[in-house]
Amino acid sequence: MKGLIVALALVALVSGCASDSSEEQGNGFKIVQTNFLGSLWDESYARAGIISQDGGQSFEIPGGGLWAFGDTFKGSRSADLTPHYAGGAVSCSIASLGQDARHYPPTFDYLVSSNSGVVSPFNYFTNESPVRYRIWPGAGIYVNGRYYLFYSLIEIYGSGTWDFRSVGSGLARSSVALGSYERLQPQGNWRFPVEPSCIIAADGWLYLYQVGEAHGKQGTLVARVRPEKIEDPTAYEFYTGLGPQFSSRKDAASLLVKNTPGQVSVAWNAYLHKYVMASSSDFSHPRRIRFLVADAPCGPWSRPVAPIEVPKERQGKRVNLVYCAYLHPELFRENGRVMNLTYSLILEDAGFDANCEMVEIQLK
Repeated sequence: MKGLIVALALVALVSGCASDSSEEQGNGFKIVQTNFLGSLWDESYARAGIISQDGGQSFEIPGGGLWAFGDTFKGSRSADLTPHYAGGAVSCSIASLGQDARHYPPTFDYLVSSNSGVVSPFNYFTNESPVRYRIWPGAGIYVNGRYYLFYSLIEIYGSGTWDFRSVGSGLARSSVALGSYERLQPQGNWRFPVEPSCIIAADGWLYLYQVGEAHGKQGTLVARVRPEKIEDPTAYEFYTGLGPQFSSRKDAASLLVKNTPGQVSVAWNAYLHKYVMASSSDFSHPRRIRFLVADAPCGPWSRPVAPIEVPKERQGKRVNLVYCAYLHPELFRENGRVMNLTYSLILEDAGFDANCEMVEIQLK
């Protein structure tokens, strides 16, 4: 997953989408304290045979939350946390977090095999070789009594760092949170028209946010669908402008927010009485996480407000890039005055030895 995230950030930078200092002004909220809590790695990782992973988006489920991670590397760590890789990796892992386990570090319950090793919730189709393809997780939601996860199918076509491409986005479902997810094939086709990193429910709709392009510009797109139609790829509509206006044609979509490289995460904050969007970094500001606010899912959204900077060194290494900044509203405290967010890291000379970290943000 790291490769795709870096590629997205690089595209945003080359396209002239890097943020500038004038954008970092605005009124929305003030942060009075930022606590960088550190890596999520703990004994629950060790029990599942996990050394490191990235991603970490989550959604609320009955009794807690479900988290989805990207590339997850197997093995063990010594007492001094030195990694010992064994067993390769899975390109997706999922874990549940009960309401009584919401402390730092979170105590996750991973989907594992009969021998207690971490496994992916997705299966490959017969024409997909695990050597050639990866399945990376997208946003998820619990609706209609079922658990849904979007995913991206990634094709590896060479041995170089950038020799991969996304060949489409799909939707999978399960009747249990921590189980295998069936990749849906309505009308015999697994592809869905949206590749979301976040889903929220509001006003009788599901709103799905993804970073992409519209009319040659990079930013955030949003689609919507009725909850009962989530399995129908023809039922999705795309934001085309203020009103808000929507169209069933994706090629008619307009950007909801410009200049959002990487991924975005959106959550309702009851303390602010606003929606909050977290935006990941780019190479101009590789350690910055920005926030925007809006009164409605489709905005209008503010300019970036109250950015935070991840420290220069984390997990004993220099930080080269922060990505996958995800809000976790199920962990918010004091009605949202205290927000929790996780992010992934590319660390200098660390290889795959980097884990998601959590930051706690206290608002004025």
